[in-house]
Amino acid sequence: MKLKQLYIRLIADYGAAGDLAFSEVEERLHANLQSFQAEQFESGTFMNYHIMTTPVRPLNAVENAFVTAQLAVNTPLGENYLVYNNVAPRKDNLAERKENAGEPFIYLRLKNGAQVVIVNSSVSATLLKPHAEEIRHVHVDNDKTQFRSRDNYPRILGHIARGDYSCLGDDASADVPDEFPENVVVYNDGYGNLKTSIKVSTVEAVKGQRLTVEINGRKQVVAAADGIFSVKDGEFCIAKGSSGWPMPNGERLDFVEIVKRGNSAYAEFAKPPAGLSIDLRNEE
Repeated sequence: MKLKQLYIRLIADYGAAGDLAFSEVEERLHANLQSFQAEQFESGTFMNYHIMTTPVRPLNAVENAFVTAQLAVNTPLGENYLVYNNVAPRKDNLAERKENAGEPFIYLRLKNGAQVVIVNSSVSATLLKPHAEEIRHVHVDNDKTQFRSRDNYPRILGHIARGDYSCLGDDASADVPDEFPENVVVYNDGYGNLKTSIKVSTVEAVKGQRLTVEINGRKQVVAAADGIFSVKDGEFCIAKGSSGWPMPNGERLDFVEIVKRGNSAYAEFAKPPAGLSIDLRNEE
């Protein structure tokens, strides 16, 4: 008996992990994977799979893009890793939607072997694009239900897990935006640190100086530092953080963090959502 491992990362904006919507989608994924597991067992392979859930904030493509890329681009699990992602704000068309139609479902195979199926909403797949060997449309209904990730999409995961790519269509690379917004919040972690898309080079150029940061109508004086612990407890700093990944050209994309050491920058800036702009300037 051979062993096959498969790790499914479910990333979605349903609410907290364990929320009803997460539970419903997980059950549909299990239903599609269990039949494959039985097929594998009959052929002499035990397919051991795991479903792991990661919530992101509702309807926020910027946060979704960052979280998905941080996990998928950095995963050490390679071809055993499959991301099932759903964030669908339906902002591509603000008119009335016929039969709950939304942004289309696409497939990406990354250079590290990881595979991603994701709703192509706004910039959700933008950070993945440079790391993709292929990006393709998926043959699946993108309408007829309010809850597509429960009712329509789980069978696609079953196909991909089996290595059955008959559900894939034409190249979708041109449909994924190239540009990701700069100088915005991209995520707040459990400590209240704000991960941002400010360029590391911007901070490096003013290292050692004190700057004024304005987010969400709130201003704070922060120190441009080597790291987030390079200030006294209770002080603000801005520095390269712990998130980022190597780029195909050999460079790195790292994310700058705004931190209040020992406290929550997220709270101090009135809980800014991902996508909110950041004004950074020399202290006057």
